Amino acid sequence: MKFLYRWVLTLFLVSVCYYSFAQAGYAIRGKVSTDNTIPAEGATVTLLKYPDSAIIKSTICVQGGHFGFENIKPGSYMLFIHKLGYQRVYTQEYKVIDGDIAIDNITLHIESNQLGEVLITDKRDYIEVKPGKTVLNVDKSILASGNSVFDILSTAPGVRIVDNQVLLKGGQKALVAINGKAIGQLNDEQLADLLKSYQSSMISQIELIENPSAKYDAAGGGGVINIVLKKNKEIGFKATVTESAAYGQDYKLSTGINFNYRTAKLNLFGGYTFADNKTPRLLDIDRNIGPTSLGENYSSTTYLKNHSFNGGADYSIGTKQTIGALIYGYHSGAGIDKGNITNIANNGVLDSDITENSHINRAITNLNYNLNYRGSFGKGDGTTLSADLDYSTYDRSSEELLRNDFFLANGIPYQQPVYYIDNSPSHINVRSEKLDLSQALSKTGTLSLGIKNNQVNSNNIIDFDGMADTATKFTPVASLTDHFVYNERIDAAYVNYSDKFNNTSLALGLRAEQTKSFSESLNPNKTVNRSYLDFFPNLEITQDISKDNSLTLNYNRRILRPNYQDLNPFVAYIDEYSYSTGNTFLKPEYISTFSIAELFKQKYKVALNMVVTSGFFVPVFLQNDSTKVFTTTTSNIGTRHEYSLEFTLPIDITKWWTASLYLFGGYDRLDYNSGSLRVNASDFTIQATQDFTIAKGLRLEVYGSWESPTYYGIKQYNAQWESRAGISQAILNNNGTIRLAVSDIFNTDEYKYNSHYMNLDLNGREKAGSRFITATFIYHFGNQSIKGAAKRVGGNMDEQNRLKGSGNEN
Repeated sequence: MKFLYRWVLTLFLVSVCYYSFAQAGYAIRGKVSTDNTIPAEGATVTLLKYPDSAIIKSTICVQGGHFGFENIKPGSYMLFIHKLGYQRVYTQEYKVIDGDIAIDNITLHIESNQLGEVLITDKRDYIEVKPGKTVLNVDKSILASGNSVFDILSTAPGVRIVDNQVLLKGGQKALVAINGKAIGQLNDEQLADLLKSYQSSMISQIELIENPSAKYDAAGGGGVINIVLKKNKEIGFKATVTESAAYGQDYKLSTGINFNYRTAKLNLFGGYTFADNKTPRLLDIDRNIGPTSLGENYSSTTYLKNHSFNGGADYSIGTKQTIGALIYGYHSGAGIDKGNITNIANNGVLDSDITENSHINRAITNLNYNLNYRGSFGKGDGTTLSADLDYSTYDRSSEELLRNDFFLANGIPYQQPVYYIDNSPSHINVRSEKLDLSQALSKTGTLSLGIKNNQVNSNNIIDFDGMADTATKFTPVASLTDHFVYNERIDAAYVNYSDKFNNTSLALGLRAEQTKSFSESLNPNKTVNRSYLDFFPNLEITQDISKDNSLTLNYNRRILRPNYQDLNPFVAYIDEYSYSTGNTFLKPEYISTFSIAELFKQKYKVALNMVVTSGFFVPVFLQNDSTKVFTTTTSNIGTRHEYSLEFTLPIDITKWWTASLYLFGGYDRLDYNSGSLRVNASDFTIQATQDFTIAKGLRLEVYGSWESPTYYGIKQYNAQWESRAGISQAILNNNGTIRLAVSDIFNTDEYKYNSHYMNLDLNGREKAGSRFITATFIYHFGNQSIKGAAKRVGGNMDEQNRLKGSGNEN
């Protein structure tokens, strides 16, 4: 494999050098101005072959109205210049023989029939349905302003958030990425914290990709949720400042800036957001074990200060070659105050209770680096070559001080308090190299090939010390002290073929991934070595039934590997009856998805899906009836079959009132590994977003959702519903916006469930702070012309996402 990478890298470098020198030639440069001698910045200049007017290449006038074409072969050429509001210009013939061409100023004349100022606005909807994916244009939503990515995803069509897990298609865990690159090796709770730290002001779009091609990592059963950071393509400077404050169930504050500066060759972009949040969380679990009942009432308040940032540059080293660099990440400091009371009763009579109080000081730093190259070569740019080098680090420090007190029913202590201190640092790094080659085989056919390597090293320590109230110093608790190491390497290769035959489009792909992993826990001594080769096919057939109607058939097979911390066997202590831990022997799950979808007028979509998941794993509760100890872990529990029907329906009710409806109906069958146990369940979801244009610059947005009672994993959930509303007013000549929004208006956003899995008899309720009134001010300055955002995709998508870890992490 090392030889193969060296050979490919050598070929890549030789190709770059060859094409760079082979394209050497002459230059045509000039300047364009308007009638009043103002530089025509942003005007489009197209180089045409003379006399047949064949298009050679295009560019845009930069600062001062200057433009230029490099590496021009000898021959005869002419220019075509156009700019909105001005007459189009065709120039004379220019002969390139043995030197560069310098063109005197070209003047654009205003259109004689110009009636006045022309205002161009972006007409994109908040929710756009496209073949194979749904796009959320975040800037278009009032309710997204001042909110985090986590809040936005909780209202996205087809997305469910259960126990801080981000799910697609009715319950498949999604691969979450930023600019195509997964966002941090955190457990589910920490992933939620991270998504809460990325504010809407940094986000351009969120893409819900349903059937990723074989070019993507095979991870993520429900598809890919790709968060696209802001990055403008317009020439000049552009910046946006956003200030937001929320008050309700505690508070949220954020401030951020995003900027972009672009010339003909160089693009600089970046953003920074600071967030200061205080949020509460409640968790109640009541268990029955014969005549004994245990009621656990948990509450916490998190004080989070988060700095998130991104920055990068793209540089054109030729007309068809670009190199780039990207860095993004976050640093968060959190203080968490926790309180827990466990009431123990026998035959309905209170016997005793245990109180636990603790404080956690935690800091997390996640840094992601990417170097990339992209080039187009050959006739009609039929050959494209791209390369990515990625490196990511995740460092966490966490110190917790706990105190347990023990009381009889009358409030008298029956033993001395017990104190614990745990220190659990974690360090993970991920390295990735990726090379992709695409070759046009015909006018419609393309063949793509690629290879990729990922290497992960994870080092985790937990030092757990205890002390009774009568003792004078802390001493190690051997059963809770451990050291866990995890190393993994994934070598992957893929091939894709796409073509179109009359009204039928075809895409075929196959991805192979060789995984080798080693995990070791020192207390107790556990070692797990694994090596497995998997193949992941992908098929998509689209038939154009008419101009406005198309039918698409999809099939793909994917894998969901455990998060690194899901494998970590560290024990998180809550009290003498409640623990959580990882599972070193957890195996991947495999997901096969079949889907047929009809798209009408590029807006209305109906899809029928079947998803089969083998090795299905979820967080489960394990209960020892004799000791009453309750342990949360993650386990492979069986095979899940899901059948669903979904509708996406944007509706233009009037000129001033539009709506977007998402309807989902599903049927689940879960066959457990344990004997003949089987569960059948149904699920219905309705999501509606309505937009009202009240007056010029004044808009109202209303959102509501309802989900029927449903079963997932080992829990039967009650019905859920919530609503949100917001109003927006444009100010300062449309350069500024004031928005006011209310989330979870009726304070109904909570999870209530029960479980009778194996020997369990429990009821639970989880409620996080969700009702806030948020005021947001947004101001744009610089060049505000709107064009599509450019995106750069990094290379280690899957491994970064698995940094999410487990909800069992300390």
